[in-house]
Formats: sequence, structure tokens, C-alpha cells
Amino acid sequence: MNKIVNPSRRGFLKSAVVGSLVVSLPLPSKLLAQTGTANGKFNSFISIAPDGQIDLSVPTFEIGQGAHTSLGMILADELGANWDDVNVLTPKIDPNMNVAGWNAQIVAGSYSVRLWYGPLRQAAAAAREMLAAAAAQEWGVPAGEIQVSGSQLSHPGSSNSAAFGDFAEAAAGLAVPTEPALRDDLHLIGTSVPRVDLAGKVNGTAVYGIDVRVPGMAYAAIRHAPTYKALIENIDRGSLEGLQGVIDVVELPHAVMVVAETFWTAKQAVDALDVTFSQTEFDGVDTDQIMAEQRAQLERKDGGIAFNEGDAETAISAAAGSNDAQLVVADYTVPFLYHGPMEPMTCTARVDGDTCTVWAPTQDLTTATNTAAAAADVLVENVEVNAIYAGGGFGRKYEQDFVEQAVVAAKQVGRPVQLIWSREEDVQHDFYRPAVSARMRGALGPDGNLDALAIRLVGPSVIEHSFGVALLDGVDPVTTIGVSTETGNAPGKIQQYSIEAEKLEYIHQPTHVPVGYWRAVGASHNGFFIESFIDELAHAAKADAYQFRRALLKDSPRGLAVLDRVASAAGWGQPLPDGHFHGIAFSEAVGSLLGYVVEVSVAADNTPTVHKVTIAIDCGIAINPDSVEAQVVGCAIMGLSAALNEEVVIEDGRARHENFYDYEILQMGDIPEIEAIIVESGAAPGGVGEAAIPGIAPALTNAIFAANGQRIRSLPIMSNLG
Repeated sequence: MNKIVNPSRRGFLKSAVVGSLVVSLPLPSKLLAQTGTANGKFNSFISIAPDGQIDLSVPTFEIGQGAHTSLGMILADELGANWDDVNVLTPKIDPNMNVAGWNAQIVAGSYSVRLWYGPLRQAAAAAREMLAAAAAQEWGVPAGEIQVSGSQLSHPGSSNSAAFGDFAEAAAGLAVPTEPALRDDLHLIGTSVPRVDLAGKVNGTAVYGIDVRVPGMAYAAIRHAPTYKALIENIDRGSLEGLQGVIDVVELPHAVMVVAETFWTAKQAVDALDVTFSQTEFDGVDTDQIMAEQRAQLERKDGGIAFNEGDAETAISAAAGSNDAQLVVADYTVPFLYHGPMEPMTCTARVDGDTCTVWAPTQDLTTATNTAAAAADVLVENVEVNAIYAGGGFGRKYEQDFVEQAVVAAKQVGRPVQLIWSREEDVQHDFYRPAVSARMRGALGPDGNLDALAIRLVGPSVIEHSFGVALLDGVDPVTTIGVSTETGNAPGKIQQYSIEAEKLEYIHQPTHVPVGYWRAVGASHNGFFIESFIDELAHAAKADAYQFRRALLKDSPRGLAVLDRVASAAGWGQPLPDGHFHGIAFSEAVGSLLGYVVEVSVAADNTPTVHKVTIAIDCGIAINPDSVEAQVVGCAIMGLSAALNEEVVIEDGRARHENFYDYEILQMGDIPEIEAIIVESGAAPGGVGEAAIPGIAPALTNAIFAANGQRIRSLPIMSNLG
């Protein structure tokens, strides 16, 4: 029966025993293009043992998105194996995965399946052809007549048949085909199968970061400086006198940890510890000041040009001075957002002389390894990072601050240490989704068509703030994600829309507030900006919001199909219950196209109630439809929560919020009916884990406008009701 295995480093190589057929996965073309090499191999592989066991050492890891199941399905289908015969092995760090500064061993950008679909099929096809060739040699028949299915090899003409394991050793001695033929008769892909990580999560055997136990382990609790950038000035260790079980106090530049025999003791001690933190220039900064600075930047004459096609400025100027055309201008803002993972930051570390071992629920094995090596002052090759299940990530566990802290504590006390952040520390010291402002300008021609669209974004840079990476020509590619058709480094045309002139600008507005990747990153706010404004343009043109978008998608058959499907499924234009109204949106993110319709009613005090969310997604080939639907629904809930209630308010240089009692996340009883529809296009797989975030907020605010005429241009909705 298939399962996920998390082996030790030695166990990781056991699949390569004598007699096994082992085929390495090739590097994806995205990475090969950067290396300039013809092929690349690394420690992710397919192994077929003489006893018939099939192991897949995957290149990426599972944090709840269902990637291991989908990757295993791709292998089984292309190989011709029984699904129950496949075991999935969690990956270990591989230096070959970090190519030209691009790390493929991450859980980010919804890359897990779409990046590895092709390489995995190629490796599985190579293994299948090698097995068939070995059987053909033994039976004296043409290899092309060998049939492969159900983990069996057979030759109908001679009635010969055998299990994969019977020819594993013989196949291992053959050359690996460089261009194996891919199967046309795939049967598993496109069906819903139970996830391989499901059983352990249901029966409690799955190990999350907080579940790790290491012999001799101590526990650490942490207390950060309340104001970001503040330093520790003094620690009175005598304030812990009389507390039993305290092992040591560990000082960091901006935080202090107490290590103790139990976590409760460590938590009590760090709370009781008398610590003096320095004052900073940011002590009086608040949200109003930050957003006022962004509004001022919107008035600048120029910004960093991310994309410019046609002559948007001329068309906009012409519309402003015309009696027939229209110029529509609107400003939008979104707040800082907390990630809110169920499991706060936690990491276990052990430093033994010149070696370091880490157990971390991380989204980035490579950076975790480099961080641990620096903190332990050991060579990178002497660090082993064990990827543990993450109780939620959403981009927060791409950062490695908690890994560094655990390693520093373990090195200082000379024994394994498990660091656990309290919820309060997690809320107040997140790397928040950036607060961003946007100015949208659109020129409508005399015929009501959108002739030009100009977008100016103002906000902090994730890559500069979190990673110290300099901006290229003043533009942060992360911030502009979700505006363009590209989800990576080079912004392109806005959405799938056909607009003659388009311009995208970015103005960097630094902040002392730590910011980082949040689910769907730039698309999480750009979807709100664009699709809210498209609705405003439709209203100004006196056009139906759905038909207005159809006209913009005239050159995108896939985009039209998604939009038409969601409109039909939701009953756009059909009678609704009294007091109910629809809002619509479209988005393109992480290689997938989506359409959204949200049904709301609005009370006399303008409080909205969401009754139903309908989302159609074209993610290309849907490997496991059940996982696709689950991720779409999860995105819908997270997007609704952020749109309705969530915001991190900065007061006196720090986050005002402390826990879930004052940072409101959508409750189970408030979740509406959500329908996820998969639109099959046959295209290459797109991303799913973040795809459905961008269009939720605008579909909701557009529905509110339809209900009461109030145009909400700032989130969250409940803080900006008229």
C-alpha cells in the first residue's frame, strides 16, 4: 500500500541496493535553460527492487497541498504500475537543485506538480522501457510487443508474463533511454485517489514539527523585541532565580530565548525574564503613517517600469480631454496580513561538534540548510535537514528565522533543543503580506471598449526586505506577480485580456515592518486591484460585468471557457432570491486560469453575508481532481477571511494584535457553500495551491457593489463599510 516514508540519510539510499533498477529524474527544462547543459541528474529517483517495491524519491515535499500523491500518480501511470505498489520518499537536500540562483527544492509558487510533471513522466517512461527491453531479451521477442500494466510485463503472443521485480536487476544493466516514448493510455491521472498522507494525519501517526522527539532534548521559548529592529540592551538573569528546570538564557540581537527541561518552564521563564530593549526611530510609526506615505508616492510623476506596451499615457490623456471617451481613475489599498498557520514556528536542532541536524517544517530545504550551517558554524555538507510535516505554511515557513534560532540555542547549551514560538510571538513577529497601494487608470473609447490601462503599485519589496536582494530597475517581480501573464521574473500582458495599451509601474516604499511571501504573493493583492477596477470600467461603460470581461478575453479561448463555465454554473443573469446579488471576477495565477462568482446579501447596516462561492479553474491536466478541488476550496476560505476581516494594524512601531481573539479569522460557521469546477483544457499542468486566492476579494466586493452601490476600494471589507 502506498505511503510516505521519511528515511534517514542512510535509509534514503537504500532503494539503490544491488539488484534494483534506479532511474534518476532529469532536471526540469526551466532549470536546464539556466544551466546550459543537456541534462542534469540529482538525488531524486525511481527505484524498483527485486521484490517489486517501487519507491519514488520526490524532489519536493508535502506541506498539505497533496503534492506527494499527485507525483506518485504521475509515476504509477507512466510506468504502468499498480497505485498501491508505489511508496513516496520525502526528499533530502540536494545541491544540484540550486541552479543559477533558482532553488527547485522549495514549496512555493505552486510549482511542485507543474514543474516536475514532465521530468517525472520522462524518468518513469525510461524505467518502463528498460523493464520491457530486459523482458524482451529474456523471452526473445521484440520489445515493442511487451505490454506493461499493473506492475506486470507480458507478451500476449508467447503468453510470457512477469512482475516488475523479476526484471529489475536485468534492466539495471541497460542504458537509460534519453528520449523515451510517453504513454498515450494514461488511466490514473485525472481520477481522484485517496492522498498518501491522509492515513497518518487521521490516525495521529504523522509527525509535525512540534511532534519531533530527540533523546536528551530540551525546549526553548522565545521573546522578541516588541518593536521591529529594536535591540537587547540588558538582561537580568537574576529575575529567573528560583525557577526550577531552567538550563540557559540565549541572547540574540533582537530576541531572547530561555532553554529549559520542559516547554512550559521555558515559557514561564521567558515571560518572567527582565529584559530591556532599545528604543528605535520606528517607535511611533503606525499604519496610518505607512499608508499616507504610500498615497504620497502614488502622486509621483514616474516609477519603475515593469511593463509597457503601446502608448497608454497618450490614450489616457486623450480620454481625459474627450467628450466621447472616458477616463476612469481609482485608488485601492490592502493591509498587512498575518499568515496564521495552525502550527506556530517550531524547529528542533542538534549540533554535535562539526555536524548539525535539523528537523524543520520548512518550505525551503536549501535555505534551511545554509541557515543552519551559518548558525552552527559548520560546513554546509555537514548539515542534515529533515523535512517534517508543516501545520500550515502559506509562505511563512519559507523564511528561516526559526531554524536559525533553534540551531543557535542547541549550539549554546550543547544538547538538542526544540524551539516553539507562542501564538503571540507568531502573530506579532510574522513576515507579513505587504500592505500595498495602487492607482488604476483606464481609458474607455467612445464605443465603451477599454483602450488603455495603467497600473501603479506602491509598497515594500518582499525580496529586498526578507532576502536583501537588490531590485532590478526599481521593480520587484514578486510584487508584480498576478498583474501579468507571467508568474515569474518578467512581467507580461495584463491577465489574458486584450488591451491595446498597457503600462505597469512599481514604486518601492520601504518599511521597518517585516514582510514576506503570503499565499499567492503579489497576486493576492493585484487580483483585487485589477478585477475591482475592471468592474468599475464595466459600470462606467454601462456594460454587464460578465460581458465586459468576455470582450477582453476575445483572444483567450481558455480564459473564455473558464469565465463562461463559472457564469453558467452560478446562474449569472438569472433570477436570485430576494436581496441576493452576484459579483464576478477572473484571474490568472501560477499557470492556471480561474473564474469566480460570489453571491451575497447586504443588511441594512451594510454588513454582507456570503451565501455561495462558485469557482471554475483550468489548471491544465488535473492530476488528482480531489486535490484540485480541496485546494480551490481552501483558497476560497482563506481569501474570504482576508477580504472580510483580516488586517495587521501597526501601532507604536509594532503589531497591535496578540492572538486569534483580536486577529479575526473566518470561523467554520461563517463559511458559505463553495463549488469548485474543473475545466479540462488538456494543457500542461498549472499550479493549484495558490491559484484561487486572487479573484475571491474582488468577486465579493463587486457583489457588494451590485447589492448597495458601495464600491469598496480598501480591505478588509468590515473595516471599510460605509
